[in-house]
Amino acid sequence: MIPHPLVLAVLGCDLGALLLLLYAGWVAARVVTNWQADATPEQLRLERQTEAAGLAGSAAALLSLLGSLVLVVAFAGALPGLVPGAMCGTGVLQATGGRGERALALRLLALLLLGAWRLVARLDARTPRAPLVRTAARLLLLAVPVALLAGLDTWRALAALDVHTPVDCCAVVYRHAHEAAAAGTQQPATLRAVPWIVASPLAALVLGVAALAALRRGGERSARRTGLLALAALAFAPIATLALVRVWSAYHYGVLQHHCPWCLLLATHDLVGYPLFFAILLVLFEGPTAWLAQRLGERHAELAAAAAARTRRATWGTLIGLALYVALAFGPALLWRWRHGVWLHG
Repeated sequence: MIPHPLVLAVLGCDLGALLLLLYAGWVAARVVTNWQADATPEQLRLERQTEAAGLAGSAAALLSLLGSLVLVVAFAGALPGLVPGAMCGTGVLQATGGRGERALALRLLALLLLGAWRLVARLDARTPRAPLVRTAARLLLLAVPVALLAGLDTWRALAALDVHTPVDCCAVVYRHAHEAAAAGTQQPATLRAVPWIVASPLAALVLGVAALAALRRGGERSARRTGLLALAALAFAPIATLALVRVWSAYHYGVLQHHCPWCLLLATHDLVGYPLFFAILLVLFEGPTAWLAQRLGERHAELAAAAAARTRRATWGTLIGLALYVALAFGPALLWRWRHGVWLHG
């Protein structure tokens, strides 16, 4: 284990989040099994514990988010200098023996589940009857083991980090590019990029149209429109990520065939990866959130006003994420074309 300040900060955030989640999960288990409609002393005590667990869960979600951000910053900026041969996060992940990728994936899943729980819990708090209290408790119980696994995998990845054996992250990137070229029957780079050049603007267009349609108030098709928005957001996120790595990143690097997402997070490239990946994650979360809030508002009339407001905010959040991605991913390509008169595709 490297006693780097950022590594210690990640572990501290994870430890605090896990302790808070264990308490919140214990209360959630009691809510699922013992929640009653009668105002008995036991029920009133459980309601007070539920309020405290809600605060603990929100603090845990914030700590988990902060720890994940610090972990990405450590992988991208601090730890490459300690791993021999590493130039970016790709080399650091290589030095973890593959454990780092799984830790990041589990952390993202845990954050999505905690975000869904917080949405349901906040809507439930808008009415004294608390119609969603058991639903929120079940979501929290689902998020707790995922968060525990994410924290454990993060510990294992950082503990396994090898700072003695040299790595060559560039060799990894270019080997993947060579394998892709061989699998593509030696097609020119421009032809291999065509599917992503077409798919990413098309996905952005569909998402934008779906978001604008979801902003229309009322009507029997509101749930259908927000459902289309959720599907468009779920499709946009992977397409936008792969297109960014395989095509649009070349306009930030200024070179071809450098399909490395971590280099976008380097100061050499103005840290442009942070707002780009934030935009994708914003779309990934806010798009489904609009549909979920809409459905909850339809099923529980007392939550309709709060759910409609959250649906509208989520839709605008989706549009903001889309606009940020379009500006930072497509904008440099258009600027390159205007300056040089040709496209740069890799």
